[in-house]
Amino acid sequence: MTGRRRRFLPRERTSWLGAASGAAAVLVCGAALVLWPGSSGYRALAPDCARSELVVAGGTDVSLNNQRRQLIRDWNAGGNPHATLVEVAESTDSQHSQIKAMEESGGCGYDVLVMDNTWTAEFAAGGYLRPLDDIGRRSDFFPVALETGQWHGKQYAVPFNVDVGLLYRRDGVQAPENWSNLLDSGAALQLGDYEGLTVNALEAVWNDGGGRLLTGEEHPDQEKLRKKVFPALERMASHVREPRSARWPLAASRSYDEQKSMEAFLSGAPLMRNWPYAFSTLATEPGMRAGKRLRYAVAALPGTTVLGGQNLAVSKHSPHPDAALKLVEYLSGTDSQRLLFACGGFAPGRYSALGLSPEHHAAADVKVMTCSAAEQALKSGGGGSDGAESEEVELDEAQLTDLGKAVVQALDRAQPRPVTPHYSTFTGTFRGCVQKIFDRSGTDARTFAGAVGRSLDGRTASC
Repeated sequence: MTGRRRRFLPRERTSWLGAASGAAAVLVCGAALVLWPGSSGYRALAPDCARSELVVAGGTDVSLNNQRRQLIRDWNAGGNPHATLVEVAESTDSQHSQIKAMEESGGCGYDVLVMDNTWTAEFAAGGYLRPLDDIGRRSDFFPVALETGQWHGKQYAVPFNVDVGLLYRRDGVQAPENWSNLLDSGAALQLGDYEGLTVNALEAVWNDGGGRLLTGEEHPDQEKLRKKVFPALERMASHVREPRSARWPLAASRSYDEQKSMEAFLSGAPLMRNWPYAFSTLATEPGMRAGKRLRYAVAALPGTTVLGGQNLAVSKHSPHPDAALKLVEYLSGTDSQRLLFACGGFAPGRYSALGLSPEHHAAADVKVMTCSAAEQALKSGGGGSDGAESEEVELDEAQLTDLGKAVVQALDRAQPRPVTPHYSTFTGTFRGCVQKIFDRSGTDARTFAGAVGRSLDGRTASC
């Protein structure tokens, strides 16, 4: 690849969920601010329908060593229509509002959209996306991830990367057997006031009697919200208020996002719940290595986890829909997915990127490429990578295989968040209610059930 891979510290990273810390770029008067690949700054881009280049809009590239940006460079170096990456914001909430503003206005500023997988229903129902039913090799995608790009029987988006909750433990720390043990063990979670709180709270519900509530298109009735969901959140709150682990109080997680969780893990937290990208990021820290050996291990979370990740879609208003579809196929292709996994730390959406197939996809069958091999494969497949020398000791095949196995095991028991065109209303209401439960602010089961139930239908509510 052009340039050297550099060491990237966790404090320089923001997760795909991201803390709501301000946008890297904003929409102003119908224009976007663009990070041009290979540059160090942003400049204004007017939505020009007569432009010849493709515009890819998404959040800040948080893949290790900026592999998403590199894939755009490789696409451009391969003689394809020139593409520009627009990094509209760091936080998911800001990404959503800014991309939606362009699509809702009918603007032709974007061709390919990098979307949180919870946006599909809203964007498809709003008429912002082109169907992708004819995209090739759909059977190679993990089915549970592919389904997040569907709405009313049509495929509107395909996986770019998947995310599942993983358990990280320091050397000498025993893995908890279930979610309650995890809370008792002093784990660093993500309980700050952002999407991470919704994710962690849903996992608590699902692993404490909530079963398949608040997942998919079937929304629970008031009785189930009162009798199943609310009590599970109260029990989680009791762990937060009265931590069982004096070594690392769970209450500290109330200010954590993914980055702060990693900082806590580096500082001594025995366990951490985080996404797959944390595995590679932690490996860049000298304190987390003993020579080539890692001083931590990774596994699937005990029980059920949230299925996160980002999808690729083609804007309904793209002036170049055919070229945009080819770019989506390139970015979601096997070689690109291998590179994002081995070099960037993102879990792939395709079986083939982990050496699997729809017929043979057990975790024990995972076969991975190292970063160097993935770079060479992309180059051989027509990408623009030049295989530049790395300044880092890359993760070896055994380490990447451990990560791949953990991802596949977690995918087997992952569930999507609620599927609704009103997801942004739901998540804001839900996490506001969870905070009040944590704070003992007077919210009761009936109030909680009413507010959350209304939010799933897009009605403004609060606890």
